Amino acid sequence: MRISTEIGVWVGALAALGIYSVLIKDNPFYRMVEHIFVGASAGIAVVVGLNTFKSTAWTPMTEGNYLLIIPMLLGLLLYTRYFPSAAWLNRIPLSFLMGTSAGVAMRGAVESQIVGQISATMVNLSSIDAWIVFVGTVCSLSYFFLTWKTGKVTGVTSKLGRYFMMAAFGAAFGNTVMGRVSAAIGRFTFILKNWLGF
Repeated sequence: MRISTEIGVWVGALAALGIYSVLIKDNPFYRMVEHIFVGASAGIAVVVGLNTFKSTAWTPMTEGNYLLIIPMLLGLLLYTRYFPSAAWLNRIPLSFLMGTSAGVAMRGAVESQIVGQISATMVNLSSIDAWIVFVGTVCSLSYFFLTWKTGKVTGVTSKLGRYFMMAAFGAAFGNTVMGRVSAAIGRFTFILKNWLGF
């Protein structure tokens, strides 16, 4: 057993212990580490934002791409909300942001969640896995046809769809828990191996 002498390892280990100390009780050590994390994240975000602005807007504009002044002015208009007399100007860039975000999200949702789901279901039904996916999709969809729940056959498919969805949600939750446990194991491995030298 040999404790590490690297300052980065000590900072990482003490920060991890500070975050995990909240499991015992809310304490000043946890709050200090939390404040440092939030402050460092904000500082990094500002630096990354400035570097992105410099590389994608300012440098190309100084090289002759003068059309970039339009998004730069729209970005500056977002800050007019802090001046009550000109706060109405904030709505112009905000409407552009909301419209483009809705359009991009709608296109992505249609492609990934509707077209992607349909094409993933319409596969060659030559294996048991493909049949399970196909039957699970059809039964899960039948659960949302509310008039089908009363029929003899459709009532069974609707109930089966509910079970398929419960299994899918359980698997998703288990996957999330597994990811969190894996992250915790990684931190404890870092503390025990890299810091304490076990």
